[in-house]
Amino acid sequence: MEFPLVLGGDKKLIFDSELKGVMVSGKEFIATKDSPLIYDQLQGKKEESVVRVQMTANTSTLIPALRILGISYPAYFDERPVVESQNDVTFYWNKSKLAAYYNRYSTDHLLYADRKQIIKDAVAFLTSDTFDLPEEYLSELSKPCKVLGFFEGFPIFDSSTGLAKLVSRLGIHIDPESIMISTPFDEHSTLVYNLATKIGSDLGIQGVYKKNRVTFSEKELVLTHIMKYALGKPTEEAQVQNGQE
Repeated sequence: MEFPLVLGGDKKLIFDSELKGVMVSGKEFIATKDSPLIYDQLQGKKEESVVRVQMTANTSTLIPALRILGISYPAYFDERPVVESQNDVTFYWNKSKLAAYYNRYSTDHLLYADRKQIIKDAVAFLTSDTFDLPEEYLSELSKPCKVLGFFEGFPIFDSSTGLAKLVSRLGIHIDPESIMISTPFDEHSTLVYNLATKIGSDLGIQGVYKKNRVTFSEKELVLTHIMKYALGKPTEEAQVQNGQE
């Protein structure tokens, strides 16, 4: 699915659920484990009218997209610690204006069909003349995390509550539209890549490989596969006793 957002004159962002990054002049730019961040890949690039972008309010793609179109946004989002926060979970362990932004405009827990209004509000905020965010902790960090079981030694987290992917990054994280396998440690990244490669080979799919993490968009296919072999998951008998059937 997709929807356009006109930003004045003939400048337009098109949010596309099929994209993983930013598309300029027909070429999609994605941050992989071997590439620079999208922000850095798109330095110096300009587009007069239309840029396509993944369907989230994440600044990792929104800010480069706005910059390419020549749309002004707060200089705060150009600061290197903010730009590099997507690969640094420790950034979110402290108060920040970026955390305050995500407390208001995060789309992480939403299905694509439910993201449109929040994305529109986020873009309106980023392109306004007022940048009045306080420094805050991410509100989701205070909520409990839910473990569904273990697969190949990795805990499986239901990401509908809490932020396990930022508390430790270690694990398999079940999001509304995707599944991410990740580790916070560079020295363990090979374990993540090998597991993702095995899952991809078993299911005939390909994940997006980024720094210390791999994301699959085929959520239900991957979830069914890993839960089939997961350890520590609730048994059918336990689910009946707890009134879950």
